Amino acid sequence: MNFSLKAGMIFGASALFALGALAQQAPSGLSGVPALPGPNVPGNPAEQLSAPLRTQYSSKIGFVDSDPALGASYPRVLQLKQYAQGRGQLLLTFGRRGPLPIYRSTDNGESWTFLSSVPNINGQPALYELPVKMGEFPAGTIMAAGTAPATPGTTRRTLEAAASTDGGRTWQPLGVISAGGIGRYDAVNRSGLSIQNPVWEPFLFADAQGRLVAYISNEGHKEEGFSQLLEHKVSTDGGRTWGPAIRDVAIGDGLTRPGMAVVTKNARGKYFMSYEVVGKPGVALEPRSNLAHFRTSDDGLNWGKTDDYGTFIQDRWRQYANGTPYIAWSPYGGANGTLLVTGRSILRYEVGRIGNGMMINRNNGEGVWHLIETPIVYNPVNDAYSQTMIPLGDGREILQLVSVNNRIAYAKFLLPERLPEYPFPFGTTKVPMTPDSTIPAPPAPAGRGGRGQ
Repeated sequence: MNFSLKAGMIFGASALFALGALAQQAPSGLSGVPALPGPNVPGNPAEQLSAPLRTQYSSKIGFVDSDPALGASYPRVLQLKQYAQGRGQLLLTFGRRGPLPIYRSTDNGESWTFLSSVPNINGQPALYELPVKMGEFPAGTIMAAGTAPATPGTTRRTLEAAASTDGGRTWQPLGVISAGGIGRYDAVNRSGLSIQNPVWEPFLFADAQGRLVAYISNEGHKEEGFSQLLEHKVSTDGGRTWGPAIRDVAIGDGLTRPGMAVVTKNARGKYFMSYEVVGKPGVALEPRSNLAHFRTSDDGLNWGKTDDYGTFIQDRWRQYANGTPYIAWSPYGGANGTLLVTGRSILRYEVGRIGNGMMINRNNGEGVWHLIETPIVYNPVNDAYSQTMIPLGDGREILQLVSVNNRIAYAKFLLPERLPEYPFPFGTTKVPMTPDSTIPAPPAPAGRGGRGQ
């Protein structure tokens, strides 16, 4: 199977499945090794089981009212929880030509109106509400960060921060988080032939001590063998000043590029960081495949061995999120809640790279993930650079935001109540099925037991 999606086309569940996402359950007679895919093999079990789990869409697909000529990428959203005058409202920003725009929704993401602009920041944004007082800034202060315009007459570009104490209506600049050169991202750079030294893509979050942390992608250590690495800086005064850079993920082979760190935290205080790994050994540099990985921390600062690749995010069928990953945690889905990870595309069974779907996990990231369908379908070649999502209400409803045709598309859907448990290869321990699953576990061949027999 092979198909391409016209840029900007938006489909519902039925149209998506008509384009190749087949039903997720195998016929009741499944046993033995399934037939190979082919046009004369109807209902191939492997192809059926690799399809995304269906989800219920709970809203329209809308677009934020922004001029497409200005571009749109890196949407970021938060729901006010500490700022009393606006509690429950949603704030949205995204990168485009000119200063960062701030849009507000007072109806749970059904519609958006322009609120303000963040001066001196125009790309790769981060948006964060302080959960506690930090320095002079009370809980409920909104922090924004991103790339600033290049310094006139120089080759210097900075990552800068700003703060709003009135729910995003007005902003005060806080200054520089990190500085580097003006950079580009292309095949020359990925091949290790560039000596550029930019810093990219800040992400803001609080550590376990209630301090503001900025996570950064840094290309400034090529002479040490790091094409790009991930690092963080801590501020003890609410973003006015920043401490030294501490490395989080750094692979010194001259080609591997961990980047685009995003951090979330579950209700028990466990931190999760998602990031892409470009140029990983065993994966061709071009056309690039930016595999999504994650790692965990107990404090938001210590993420394990810096030269470890982390855990590759994939499902039972080895399908995975590819490029510009974003991670979020929802309290819905059981004792562990649900981790959600997006990519710019999903690498699908027999289909290749498609612009639809999200990976979820209800075991704190351990074991296999599950691919679910999402409302917005797009061309991953041109769109969805660093899409995002946020859980609403009890966490079952998810608001998805995706850049499509230089605008920000938004829609909502409901997470599945239960996830299937799939049978694994013959001769191994059977995996019990969930009560609502109709996918039978195949019987073990006679005379064979577990591994080693």
